[in-house]
Amino acid sequence: MTPLGYKAHLALMARYNQWMNGKVLTLMADHPERDFTENRGGFFKSVWGALNHLIVADIIWLARMTKHPSGHLLLPVLDLPKPAGLTDILYEDYQSYAAPRRALDELLIAYVDSLNEDDIASTFTYSRANGETHTKVLGLTLSHVFNHQTHHRGQITTLFTQMGLDIGVTDVHLLVPELTPEP
Repeated sequence: MTPLGYKAHLALMARYNQWMNGKVLTLMADHPERDFTENRGGFFKSVWGALNHLIVADIIWLARMTKHPSGHLLLPVLDLPKPAGLTDILYEDYQSYAAPRRALDELLIAYVDSLNEDDIASTFTYSRANGETHTKVLGLTLSHVFNHQTHHRGQITTLFTQMGLDIGVTDVHLLVPELTPEP
């Protein structure tokens, strides 16, 4: 990893996640007349299906991470609806979805900011819904959470494009700090 360390990478990804989710929410708010529930052939059929999948997955992963010694900061996630499956529609409309999405993004940023390198390198154990137990490295699992968001937001931006909507630039590089070159 770079001299900045893995925590800096996770912090960048947490900010990127918030920035991109904000862009999605803004685009949807600016086009309330669009049918984001229409089956457009996406993996989760519609924009709305994909957005709900993302919030469901975040809730599942963050609830699992509450069992890590650093997980006390994630306890607010336990107050959110409990998904039964990855395709659950927890929020039926924009108004009910936007606040929990923003809260989860803030929670992820605060959580990553609270971690030290030892936390990031440590493990946690969780059980899947089917009863399988797994032990994973916390930092690598957080990488998965952010990568999962990026993957499905890419699908969402494709659906937006098919709807004639442009979300704009989505490159994480825009959030990479500019440095002064060394002489």
